Amino acid sequence: MARRLALALALVGVLGVPARAEVVPVTRAGEYVGTDATVEGRVVAVYTSPLATVLGFAPNFAGFTATILAGDRAKFPGDVEERYRGKLMQLTGPVTAYRGKPEMQVRDPSQLKIITDPNATPTPIATHVAAAPTPGPEFEEMRQRIAALEERVAALEARVAGNERTLGAQNPPPPPPPTTLAVGADAAAVRRTLGSPREVQRGDDGGEIWIYGTGRSVTFGPDGRVVVWTGFTGR
Repeated sequence: MARRLALALALVGVLGVPARAEVVPVTRAGEYVGTDATVEGRVVAVYTSPLATVLGFAPNFAGFTATILAGDRAKFPGDVEERYRGKLMQLTGPVTAYRGKPEMQVRDPSQLKIITDPNATPTPIATHVAAAPTPGPEFEEMRQRIAALEERVAALEARVAGNERTLGAQNPPPPPPPTTLAVGADAAAVRRTLGSPREVQRGDDGGEIWIYGTGRSVTFGPDGRVVVWTGFTGR
């Protein structure tokens, strides 16, 4: 009976320990495309452009890569290249693929972990840090991808700026607020300040309403003096 109890307790202890997440070497990252995984490898190259920072885990970025987009870069240390180049790292997140090569988009520093204890991972640590690789065809392909994306963003910004200019021309801003116009001013003072109106309407009380367009008008009383004006900023 005592032996059975001991075995039962041992089994409960084993089942109660949560299983460690599998750590996948970068050479096998392609097997996990479409799933979340923890990928481990050494950063051998770093490429930074205005749109992204790319960590390469194989010479010339030929294998698994991790990308930090410019919109997320403020979350990371400013010295990304110095901090991560040559380091053995684990990256956790969804593995995707582009043209047959596995990659991961890193949105937050919590997805990155620098491995400092060689006993914490089955991946052997090299005795020296690999030198920066000589750019090859894969690196040039990646650079062209980023350059094409930069061109698309620049073209989009140009279109937005053009649309803003067009809208500005169609809807010119109202003139600056009157500097001398006030209740009681006569028609001559209004004309000097605002210019001639587009239209003049007769009021029911014998006064006039000068229309300047886009909701702007000046109302005169029967005595020819300003009663109120509307639509002028800074009133």
